[in-house]
Amino acid sequence: MAPWLHHYNHQRRHSVIDRDLCKPRCNRQMTKAVIFSGSHSRHLYVHRGLIDLFDDLLVIAMDREEMNPEPPPGLDSVDHRNFVRHFRERTEVERNAYGGLTVSNTFGEVRYVHTRPESLNGPIVCEQVKSFDPDLAFVFGCDMIRYPLLNLLPKNSLNLHLGLSPWYRGSATLFWPFYFMEPQFAGVTFHRLSDQPDGGEIVHQSCPALTEKDGVHDVGARCVLDAARDARTIVKRMCDGGAVVGEAQRTSGRVWRTRDFRPSHLRIIYSLFDNDVVSHYLAGKLGSNIRRLYSCF
Repeated sequence: MAPWLHHYNHQRRHSVIDRDLCKPRCNRQMTKAVIFSGSHSRHLYVHRGLIDLFDDLLVIAMDREEMNPEPPPGLDSVDHRNFVRHFRERTEVERNAYGGLTVSNTFGEVRYVHTRPESLNGPIVCEQVKSFDPDLAFVFGCDMIRYPLLNLLPKNSLNLHLGLSPWYRGSATLFWPFYFMEPQFAGVTFHRLSDQPDGGEIVHQSCPALTEKDGVHDVGARCVLDAARDARTIVKRMCDGGAVVGEAQRTSGRVWRTRDFRPSHLRIIYSLFDNDVVSHYLAGKLGSNIRRLYSCF
């Protein structure tokens, strides 16, 4: 186990906020929720912490790509080596951070519907959601919710995006801050659902503390661990009838597409910096730009 993860888990076991969230709930206004989840352990880890907040729950679980994909054919030796290292280390870090979670052992006692990306916004899912008639929807890890499914979800529905909107919207948005040598902008955004990719009204944002030996996946895992804690706080407040005030995104930013990533981009992280971008940043070698984050807390 990485030293930062041991320290993080120790802090969480003794944190005031975790104990507070275990207190009996009262004055709850919303009891029915639909969760849209991806199948990776990071998605399941966050959603596992929300299950007991609801009296009735429907889960839409979407199959995701392989965690440790095969390198594309035709790569040169440098790009092949970096590609293998990148995804192997991601798998190892996330296994240590979240454990061996699967859809079945996370949602085994909850009603859930399995779907694939091409069917997420299709008639079967739409009918399930329409008949369930939820009070709240929470989305993390699946493809973008589109019409007509979007119209079936309540207004007070949230998406957890692994990236800081509006600057890093779309795909792989915990990777791109490292590529641009600004790891301090690897963070998460809770926002209301909209018809724009990660473009809805922002409810909360956070960035994890950086430590000397952090690699790109260490920071990513800590983003998710912090997001799981914050997701429970926000959703519990909503279930108890509390106000969760948001803020409109003031600029359009950039939407990163899956096709924007190429294996050669990994040369910055591994060949040039040997996955120690954070240590260079902490040493003052990469600048220290600051962006204002929004929080409902």
